[in-house]
Amino acid sequence: MIAHLRRHYAPFLPLLLVPVVAFVGAFLNSVDARGRVIDDTDETPIAGIAVQYGSRSVITAPDGSYEMRALPRGVRVVAQKAGYGRSFAAAESNVLRLVPLTITFEVKDDTTGKGIDTPEARQPATVRIGTGSASGEMVVGPYPARDRPVLICAKDYESKEVTAKGVLMDVLLKPGGGGCPPLPTPVAPAQTASPSPRPSPAPPSPTGP
Repeated sequence: MIAHLRRHYAPFLPLLLVPVVAFVGAFLNSVDARGRVIDDTDETPIAGIAVQYGSRSVITAPDGSYEMRALPRGVRVVAQKAGYGRSFAAAESNVLRLVPLTITFEVKDDTTGKGIDTPEARQPATVRIGTGSASGEMVVGPYPARDRPVLICAKDYESKEVTAKGVLMDVLLKPGGGGCPPLPTPVAPAQTASPSPRPSPAPPSPTGP
């Protein structure tokens, strides 16, 4: 009986194995993408943005986490948010870092909490990289160098050095300071004397007959 069944179903075995092999292959060559989207400057989670692979998309949770099941191994997912560059991460990675392109400083009076008129950002203190509005809002781009502080200053306030982090920072300045340090005076280019025009050659002397 068993031999009879084997002979009867033997021609169909390859057809039955095809979906099984395909399923096992897909299982072995897929991965569940699980990770967190964070700000590259301060490690804070970024919530409520889309993480995508092709036409598939998921939204990050309040802690920046995301999950996308059954992706092909070796592919990359991508995320982007206003103020940040477009960033990629391998499906197997557990972190996707977004790098800020600009930073907005909200410069306020330490006593009243009101915005300070036309603050400045310097990096270093002798190079202005941003000037704020009358309300104290100041957008600096490209992003300041992250290996040294940014000097925030304003007229009649004490200056403060801060480390740029994230895309939005509140900066409180104390009134009564000396304001922004003076910027170096531009050096006028040296003027070179114009060469004196060469005298025209004298006409040839007339010759006798």
